[in-house]
Amino acid sequence: MSRLAEDYGISGNGLAKICDREDIPYPPRGYWAKHAVGKAPKQTPLPKSTSVHSITIRPTPLPPPPIELPPEVKQQADKVRASEAALVVPERLLRPHTVIASWLTEHEQKKRQARSERDPWRRNLYDPGDFSETDHRKHRILDALFKAIERQGGKVKQGERGLLFAEVLGEKVEFQVREKQKQERRPLTDNEKRWKSPGDKDWKKDLVPTGWLVFEIKTWQWPNALPRQWLESEKQPMEGMLPDILATFVAAGPLLVQQREDREAAERERQIAEQRRYEEQRHRKRDANRWRRFRELAQNWHDLAAVRDFLAALRSMNVTPIAEIDGRSVDEWIAWAEEWLQRADPTAGGVGSVFERIAEITDWTYRD
Repeated sequence: MSRLAEDYGISGNGLAKICDREDIPYPPRGYWAKHAVGKAPKQTPLPKSTSVHSITIRPTPLPPPPIELPPEVKQQADKVRASEAALVVPERLLRPHTVIASWLTEHEQKKRQARSERDPWRRNLYDPGDFSETDHRKHRILDALFKAIERQGGKVKQGERGLLFAEVLGEKVEFQVREKQKQERRPLTDNEKRWKSPGDKDWKKDLVPTGWLVFEIKTWQWPNALPRQWLESEKQPMEGMLPDILATFVAAGPLLVQQREDREAAERERQIAEQRRYEEQRHRKRDANRWRRFRELAQNWHDLAAVRDFLAALRSMNVTPIAEIDGRSVDEWIAWAEEWLQRADPTAGGVGSVFERIAEITDWTYRD
């Protein structure tokens, strides 16, 4: 099935599903191994088909090709990988890196604190226990890696909450080294059996350490062209992966710098575009406000025309000029009205005066 599926560009499981859907028998697991020794089971006969139809198999799209590193970055990474090909992990920690030395010091302080406790419960609470063989091995591996990173110009530090990071070309690369765990079944303890309900299983699954280390890059914006996890196995221990991990850190520096510069450039473009939109919005608002004031002046001018007609009608009336109203004569009241009319006329100063008043309007003139 797997060999035939390759001809169609799909997986063996995908071809098996098609056969199941079309009721086409195919060899079960182990058939060809038994066939090789002459013990193959009898073939399942083909069912009688009731109709003639075709089966369309669409090949699974190929994964996208890996992203190539820039030539200068690849050359630098290859150079580091070659120069550190014999990166040696010491059998004993003689002069550990400052980060690892701080771990050892902190661990010893906790053990001393536990030994000084008289209360057994508090003693067990504070006692961190002894380092496992995997812990010692992890310390030696990281010691060799940290020193190699700093030989290449980087700097390894421990941040908040114990998160490790390396500074490469001023960029922070966060990473983690942990022991891989797997689930294993175990029988229930006597206490768990007491609380077992009908229908519950007679076993539980626990996570148990495997002894294999996993190196993971935790930086969120990690270049797609670089790997971000290394999982050791029996055939490939973590010690042999250190040159590749080191080369990845070195290659990440210029790529992270370029990503940061691209983000900063994009942010500057965004801010410029935002400022442009803001200015355009202000311009539209100011222009709308000026048109509003222009219409208001036109309306005022139109209203003043009725005032002029009214004042002209008052002049044509026969009144006693010397008659006083509130200490003013009629002629004085008419002069007072003409003064206000002149003052209120938006066209009194000419065309330039009208548009000077329009130009004083801003986008903040009207608050509604």
